Amino acid sequence: MLLPREKPYLDGLNSYYLHLERFIEHMQGEIGSGGVHCLSPNLEMMIYFNEYEVISNLLQEKGQQASFAATHETARSAFYGSIYSVRVFQLDPNAIFFWAQMQPFQRAKASLKSTEIPLPDLIFRLKQKQFSGFIDVQLIKKNDGGTLFFNEGERVGGSYSWGKGGMSTSDEDYNSLLSRIQLNEGNFTFGTFLKE
Repeated sequence: MLLPREKPYLDGLNSYYLHLERFIEHMQGEIGSGGVHCLSPNLEMMIYFNEYEVISNLLQEKGQQASFAATHETARSAFYGSIYSVRVFQLDPNAIFFWAQMQPFQRAKASLKSTEIPLPDLIFRLKQKQFSGFIDVQLIKKNDGGTLFFNEGERVGGSYSWGKGGMSTSDEDYNSLLSRIQLNEGNFTFGTFLKE
């Protein structure tokens, strides 16, 4: 499962103490739109909501591909059927639908190091290949990085550990990631969006 790189709005909650519907209602009033991330040893869920409704529910059983549930009831039943650690991500109105309707993707097994190929060179090569997917950039010695999203070779935005809102189209954030990766060694992992 791919998660926003921004710091969670809330972290360290236990589902045992939460009533899901009331909790989502409270979050709708407090932050507007976002995602409730639930993690147990066997299941991971992300429940996306805006200020009016639950938009989608992404579920991933251990060792399986993540998929959107047909109804919210599926996620609701799973929530009450186990104990989860819970955190909430605040997502801007322009980002919520991107995350809540993200295409399925296939992660590459191999990763690259920034010492093997500089990030701008890698992006240039992916642009030539009309790449649709993401590059996850993680600095090795710091808990810092970002996820860059591409559609047919064009960068459409990114989610950054220092950012807010889940999707930045700002060149300033992108350039900040480039400068951080030049100063520190990093790992690049990939996901390719699967065509429907």
